[in-house]
Amino acid sequence: GKEGRELLEECLLISERSKGKDHPSSVSHLINLATSYSQSKNFVEAERLLRISLELMAKTVSPEDQSITFPMLHLAVTLYHLNRDEEAEQLALKVLRIREKAFGKDSLPVGEALDCLISIQTRLRRGDAELLELLERVLKIQEKENPWSEEVMQTLKKIVYYLDKLGRKDEKFSIQKRLSVLRMKYKQRVQY
Repeated sequence: GKEGRELLEECLLISERSKGKDHPSSVSHLINLATSYSQSKNFVEAERLLRISLELMAKTVSPEDQSITFPMLHLAVTLYHLNRDEEAEQLALKVLRIREKAFGKDSLPVGEALDCLISIQTRLRRGDAELLELLERVLKIQEKENPWSEEVMQTLKKIVYYLDKLGRKDEKFSIQKRLSVLRMKYKQRVQY
């Protein structure tokens, strides 16, 4: 809440006073504060803080360094909430490219970036076949991590939706079967 944000602002102020306004150590405080503003739906202030943190990071790390992708993806989500989808898409694509290089195409950080990109591209009405392809990549990553998770179920539901939209009934049927088996297993797990 408000007290937490005041504490975060105080931490940022102390850091800026002791090390200077442009010191890289301010980045984590700026990101924490931006997260607080995002949770309060103040996306304009979150955007401002994230842009400052990216500017500070640009002074100390390479533009291709994976550490820059955390605030960059956060900014993409913030821009999405501000309905600035084209800019959000460009950032999400950049994060995806950097993370694929740093962690591998089938890593969890890549899955997180893909998930964000799918939300943005869905609202931008990108091609259904392309979105389906991205969803299948996310599913592969999620299943590797935990094949019985709720995230896998959500992704399967989205895949069913796009298969139906594209008229691919045979594929849709097999995914629906998988989804119902997964739902049963999930219900059994939750009961115990």
